[in-house]
Parts: sequence; C-alpha cells; structure tokens
Amino acid sequence: MKNESLDIDAVLAEPLAVARKASRSIGFVGLDIPEDLLATPRFAAVHLPWQRHEATPQADAWLEDAFPGWARSIVEDWAAGLFDFLDAVIFSRGDDVSQRLYYYVCELQRQKRLKGPAPLVFDVARIPRASSTDWTVQAVNTLAAELGLSSGDIEAGIAVANRRRTLLRSLDADKQLDGRYRERVARASLFAGVESFELNRMPRLEQERQRVVLAGSVPPDDGLHLAVAAAGWNVVADIHARDLNRLGNPVADGDESPAQRIARQAHSSPSGPRSFHDRAAAITAAVHERAADAAILWLFKEDEAFAWDVVGTRQQLETAGIPVLVLEQRRWDLSDAPGDDIARFLAGLQS
Repeated sequence: MKNESLDIDAVLAEPLAVARKASRSIGFVGLDIPEDLLATPRFAAVHLPWQRHEATPQADAWLEDAFPGWARSIVEDWAAGLFDFLDAVIFSRGDDVSQRLYYYVCELQRQKRLKGPAPLVFDVARIPRASSTDWTVQAVNTLAAELGLSSGDIEAGIAVANRRRTLLRSLDADKQLDGRYRERVARASLFAGVESFELNRMPRLEQERQRVVLAGSVPPDDGLHLAVAAAGWNVVADIHARDLNRLGNPVADGDESPAQRIARQAHSSPSGPRSFHDRAAAITAAVHERAADAAILWLFKEDEAFAWDVVGTRQQLETAGIPVLVLEQRRWDLSDAPGDDIARFLAGLQS
C-alpha cells in the first residue's frame, strides 16, 4: 500500500480514514500487540478509536462500571456498525480492560447482540523467565497464522516497525518540541504509520518554558497538555503506555525465526501495565534526563494498574526534590477540571 503524506490533524479528525481506503484492514485494542505484525504490507492496521464527548447508552447497558470511558466508546461504535469494514480486531491480553473487553465482545456476538469483525486475542507473557518467552513465541505464531502472514510478510513488518521505532524515538528526544504536538503524534500513530506523516513543520517552542513530565494513566487526548501550556509550561516527556517509546527497542537481526525475535522484544519491553520494571525509577529518571522542574501524575479511577505505583513514585520524586502533583481517582474524560488543579500547582511553583 503506497504511503501518502498525511496531516496529523486530519488523521486525528478521521482516525479510520486510512484503514477504510485499504483493500484489507484489521483493528486492534491494546498497546502491546507487536507492531511487527501490524506493520506488514498485507493489510492496514488501526487501533479502534474512542470519543471523549459522546454518550454511550448501549455500552452502558452491557458493560460493568469498572470499564473506563474509552472502552465504552469503542463498544458503542461497534454496536453502531462503525467497525464492520474490518476483517478482524485483535485484543491484547496484556491489558486488563482490553482482555475483559475481548470476552464481552465474544459473548455479545454469541448472543447476536453485536455483529462486526471477528475478535482475536494476543497473549504476551512478561514474567522474566524462559517459559514466558516461549509462551509469547507461540502467541506470535498463532496470531500470524490467524492473520494469514507468511515468514516473508513478518520480516517485511519487522523492517517497517523498526523504522517507526527509530522515528518515534527521534521525536521523543527533541527537547524543543511542543509537548502537545508530541502527544498528538503518539496518538495519531495508532491510526496510521508515522512514516507517512507530514513532519516537516514540527512546532518548536519559540522561547524556553519551564518543563514538566506527565505520567500515569493514558489520557484520552491532549487536554492535559493544553492545561500545562495555558500555565506557561511545556510537557517534555509523557511516561505511559501510549508515549513515543511505546514500540520499544528495534527487533534485532539473528538466526532465530522472526516469531522468536519479535517475542523476545515484546517480552522484554518496559511498556504496558504488565511489564516487570520499576515505573517509579523510570519516571524519576525521565525528570532528570529532561531537566524538568516538576512532575504530574494523572490517574483515572478505573485504572487499577498504575494505582499500585503511585505511592512509590511520589516518594521517589519527593526524595529527589522534585515537586509533584498527584491527581488520583479522576474522570477519564477530563470533565472534573484537572486543568484547574494543574494551573494552581504550576503557578505555585513559579511564585
């Protein structure tokens, strides 16, 4: 499929547009499905989009309260037939919400309450032991077979995914980049290949601003970044499952099969709620590396993964002398005015 130069604002306004134009498209839900399988030339892959301001009456009738707004939005649009053009949708078992959503969709389709594409599941194992790597190899092979991918297709996907990893990391390393733009690139990369974006006019800050690191739950959009910018600051790093480093390190060459190499990379990736790494240390290190003046931890109330790390992260940051604002139990759709809290916090630091 020939890549076109895409405007990021246009991608975010119509996130399904690229996939609709492809001869074959699949969807995915969850951020730890190997990009190497999604980037093959056999189809276009698109994360199912979510709507922050839309009502979800149908999804509310089916889903329990523990599902966050983004999951409800996806089910609402699924019921409305928005995803009927997709051949299949892959759900990640590495994320609790995505995993539960997979089973709900399967049951709703069994009861003929939902139509649409066939649900598939990808099960990455992250425990640091050989059996987990072997399990992930099997999961990669199973998903590749379900998608009809040959060894050559997977090798081509690895090449494309590695280029995407390099490009996204180069953007993340640009300390003068506008923080809102950083977030928008990361979000848009779920709906189209980042290599196809128009990146020649990247907005850089005209003058130096005080720096803040934003970490915790994955926000619905750039609302938190806009609040930081309105206070005269800039988000110099996002540390969550959808940040610019979400694809991890490149998949290495070697004598192993493509599935083995992909599985090793996926197994060792620090991204995602089930990874075995010190999130508190990673956030504190990011603050130091970016010479940030403060950190903001934002956590919506349905996020049970990062909740375990909040106390330790706050303690590490405060021990390091880094001012930190913790916004816990917040609404996923930002309707509880986190911008007001952010404005007071940052204004207090300036004074």
